[in-house]
Amino acid sequence: MKKIIKILSVMLIAACIFAGMIFYGTFVSVKRVNIVNQTVISNKIPDECNNLKIALISDIHYNSFMDKERLSAMIEKINQASPDIILFAGDLFDKPDQIPVNDAVREELIQLLKTLEAPYGKFAVLGESDHASRQLEEGMQNIFYYADFELLNNTSVLLHKDSTHSINLIGIDSQIGGKPDINKAMENIDTNNFTIVLTHAPDLAGSLPLNNIDLVVAGHSHGGQIALPMFGPLFRKDGARKYTHGTTTVNNTVIIVGNGLGTTDFDIRLFAPPQCIMIRLTNK
Repeated sequence: MKKIIKILSVMLIAACIFAGMIFYGTFVSVKRVNIVNQTVISNKIPDECNNLKIALISDIHYNSFMDKERLSAMIEKINQASPDIILFAGDLFDKPDQIPVNDAVREELIQLLKTLEAPYGKFAVLGESDHASRQLEEGMQNIFYYADFELLNNTSVLLHKDSTHSINLIGIDSQIGGKPDINKAMENIDTNNFTIVLTHAPDLAGSLPLNNIDLVVAGHSHGGQIALPMFGPLFRKDGARKYTHGTTTVNNTVIIVGNGLGTTDFDIRLFAPPQCIMIRLTNK
């Protein structure tokens, strides 16, 4: 009898722990963005850009589980971290081919994105959800424009911080659903500058000339939304099967994959919380 009671007690405790994890993942974790600090060191970073703070966000998936209240709270926390530059790695809306995006939703999201603060610029690339239709692609361009983001579609810009010394930022279209053109994106790049590639699906890194790139940043994977300790993401997406989450270094190139902010298919996150990766560039 004592043995049966012991077994039942263990089962009850396990069931309570499991229920607690599901409750936390469904009602708490999905609403809290973690600010993850990451330092990237390179002697190619000019002194004038030393300690530049770059916020990497992605995968908002607005208009489904992600709503105004949830995103507003996340933006407030991101702003409190005081990034110099914000990079958005794609997927604004959740399944826009199935969940209609009307003018009111677009305007609401524009106003939210405008509140993201970055004195030296906000930049974005498209994800596969943003390519659901030609009409949607055009809508994305308008949203980013009015939200003070510069959309980088297989092109590049120079990042400055109160000086003429610069860092290369290359934006490449999504490997999934998009039309990435690496050669076009890297035209006229001075490889003596520190060079960052912003893209949606991280496995594109396998096709990049990494010897000319110092940092690759991406999203798409959601960290699996559910990850198992010691085993990693439970679900792996095409385009994020090799680089699923976190930081990897390939030769001298750092590859950083953020979990993103939103959720899709099911509104839960376990051991894969919403993230804003705060990358500090330093030459020291």
